Amino acid sequence: MTIAPNLADQVKPTDVLFVIVKRPQGPPRPIAAKRIDHPTFPASFEITNADVMVEGSELRGMVDIVARLDRDGQAGPAQPGDIEGRYAKNPTLPGGRDFEIVLDSVK
Repeated sequence: MTIAPNLADQVKPTDVLFVIVKRPQGPPRPIAAKRIDHPTFPASFEITNADVMVEGSELRGMVDIVARLDRDGQAGPAQPGDIEGRYAKNPTLPGGRDFEIVLDSVK
């Protein structure tokens, strides 16, 4: 995962990177998420069933993968100033290793 060159100077040491997995056209609540404190770029990540947020659920079927550089470090909807990026090939099957995401959209 990378950050757009024109936004790289906006990364702060207090930022938190969230990688969020949701169902396409499903409820807004993520099915899985990974929190990365003090991220450096390029960043790598792996989402597994250990990151699933609903007990008894598994990562399977088509999903959307979104990443957010979060200013206040709080999980939840994006806030003004947060920087987001989406996997260009959403929806996709979980389990891959080469999910290239560019953080390129300021909320």
